[in-house]
Amino acid sequence: MRRILVAACALFALATGAVAFYVVERDRADTLRVVGERTASMARMIMAHGDAAADGAFQIINSIQPVVAAWDLKETNTGRTISARFKEMTDSSNLISSAWVVDAAGVNMVDSWAYPAKPVRAGMRPYFKAHLAGAPDPIITGDERPGAVTGRERFTISQAIRHPDGTLKAVIVVGIYKSIFDSLYEEAVTWSGARAGLYTSSGEVLARISSTLHATPAYAQEVSRHARAAPSGTAIITAEPEARIVSWRRSSTHPQLFATSSQSVSAALEGWRKRNMFTVLLAVGANIVFWVLAYFAYRSAEVSQEAAANELAVREVNHRVKNSLQLMSSLLQIRARKSEDAAYREAVREVTTQLMALGETYRFVQSAQKLGTVDAARTTEGLCHHLSETYGVAIAVDAAAPTIVNANHATALSVIVNELVTNAIKHSGGPVKVSLKEEKESVWISVSTEHGALSEGFTIEETQGFGLRAVRSMLSGFGGRMTARNLPRNGTVFTVEIPSASLTRA
Repeated sequence: MRRILVAACALFALATGAVAFYVVERDRADTLRVVGERTASMARMIMAHGDAAADGAFQIINSIQPVVAAWDLKETNTGRTISARFKEMTDSSNLISSAWVVDAAGVNMVDSWAYPAKPVRAGMRPYFKAHLAGAPDPIITGDERPGAVTGRERFTISQAIRHPDGTLKAVIVVGIYKSIFDSLYEEAVTWSGARAGLYTSSGEVLARISSTLHATPAYAQEVSRHARAAPSGTAIITAEPEARIVSWRRSSTHPQLFATSSQSVSAALEGWRKRNMFTVLLAVGANIVFWVLAYFAYRSAEVSQEAAANELAVREVNHRVKNSLQLMSSLLQIRARKSEDAAYREAVREVTTQLMALGETYRFVQSAQKLGTVDAARTTEGLCHHLSETYGVAIAVDAAAPTIVNANHATALSVIVNELVTNAIKHSGGPVKVSLKEEKESVWISVSTEHGALSEGFTIEETQGFGLRAVRSMLSGFGGRMTARNLPRNGTVFTVEIPSASLTRA
């Protein structure tokens, strides 16, 4: 038996360990997958936002390019017309911040703010230097310095206008404030350890979520390499000390642009680690519970065997007690028959009825299905049957079965019924009606007769009869009470109320 217990515990430990390992690993894979889906969704949204900004910028550039190409950069009516169109188109877009035209020297000639434009010089701006160096159009570039007019950070999309000989005539520039993207990131990217941004294929940062820790050059190069190799995807990149789950999305209409969104693996698995600890603790707890239950089952099997033997012994004792009481009752009755003293015979009869009541109780204790409990209704019926035969008096019993009481209190309950019934027979001669019921959390016993009456001024407390005094004494131990009254026409009724809890407690 003990070897089976040890083997069962070992098998359960292996099974729960395997299940816990599977759950932990599956949860880790699902967690990383969900994070990948989330970063991919964010990259798509950023790229859609970037495409919308670029589309708006190119719409302005393409619509104004023929006018600027034909303009001598001096004639005021054309300049005023360009400024008005700039303002109209930038005001109608929530993504475009401003638009302007600079000449070959980098001086601002016309813009969307006012006309004539302020003579701002853009010679040191990244977009102008790129056009001056002959970079292919269009150019999308970041700018570390804020705008000269607004003082706000931005990135630019620009197109060069050149003379027939290829020399630079002017540059049409559209500015897009980074704050537009910053507000998007702040509202959408709320998870811990997050990064998100819009970049060019050369690795320039156009806009990104504000963070205390920016990407290292090696990490940026690795992400750019992935973005050039595939239009979209998700990967774990380990170019930094802390690995990150990165999703990227390259623009299908503007190949210079791509967006990324990422989260560190450690931050992504923070919740998983807590769940992992819970799973491990649950597995350990399950093993402890199983081992304890298995031990108790083992002990229970042993105890059950012992209990079965003890129950058999108790039932045998109850049987012997019942037989002994019956034997004592028979001996007393034999002695009484030989006596000519009527008072002695009556006293013996009362004692034998009490012994009979106890014997009847033990009979039901012995035969009870659950050791330690007795059905008071059945006991009362059996007791009244014997009293009826003993006294030759009709006794009607109305007992609501089952009324279960603790076996320790069954004898006292039987004595109470015996005394009340014998008292009723003694004073009225019969017939007698006995009622037992359980309601309102109490057990009610009533014994009534059709003849006789209580004397005027009769009280339970002052009665001197041995039987009623014995009943009062037993009731005080239960917290019960007894009342007596005359019936309307003739006869009496004694009623006993005992709290059910007093009869069921051990």
